[in-house]
Amino acid sequence: MSGFRHLNIGHLSRVFIPNAITATAIFAGYIAILETFQGQYTAAAGFILLACVLDMVDGRIARLMRATSDFGVQFDSLADMVNYGVAPALLFYFLYFENLGFIGIALSFVPVCCAAIRLARFNEEADPAVPVTHFVGLPTTIAALVLAGYVIFMQDLHPGLDAAPQAALLMLLTGLLMISQVQYEKSNILSLRYIRKTRRVMTGSLIVASLVLFPTFAFFAWGLLYILYGLTRSAIHTILAGADDDGEED
Repeated sequence: MSGFRHLNIGHLSRVFIPNAITATAIFAGYIAILETFQGQYTAAAGFILLACVLDMVDGRIARLMRATSDFGVQFDSLADMVNYGVAPALLFYFLYFENLGFIGIALSFVPVCCAAIRLARFNEEADPAVPVTHFVGLPTTIAALVLAGYVIFMQDLHPGLDAAPQAALLMLLTGLLMISQVQYEKSNILSLRYIRKTRRVMTGSLIVASLVLFPTFAFFAWGLLYILYGLTRSAIHTILAGADDDGEED
């Protein structure tokens, strides 16, 4: 009984809750893979999106509950590898690249390889005690959100269209951005921390409402906007840094 007295039930519950959300995200990614094998591509994309939403929640809950840990970081990365590397790769292969032979296999391998590199780099630099203000490279969650959103968008708009070329370009773009040095802020799609509180609430409500009311294209649209925002912000900073360097040389 003495061992139970020293057992910190509160601490265990704090650790259990965010990790349980991560495990649920893995389950959603697993179902997405099964749905892909069954040819239910829209459903598979939907479960990938569900995994994305859960991934955006578990870290925030862990920080709010003060339950961040090295284990949580590693567990989350393994979940990301399944949900945002393997699941989108299989979805795009069976939906768009299956008839392309080795080229299709190589194309579908891009998110798997790039997600692994991206996550390994993140884990090497991660410190649970230090808040992350920005990501180096496109987060795997957003990459998967864009890919899954694209599938839902195309299946709803043009279900019979051969979209393999566009799918290949999108997969290559998100893959390269994952392993790039482009910085993406760790806030939300529109970096709402720069907006006043009242406008932040309104903008956040608009985003949520659009995702609920127009899911067939809203996820894809907001994901693309996040990518473009990061690219534009990075380009501006690079130009300004170059101008500062030129001024110092003069």
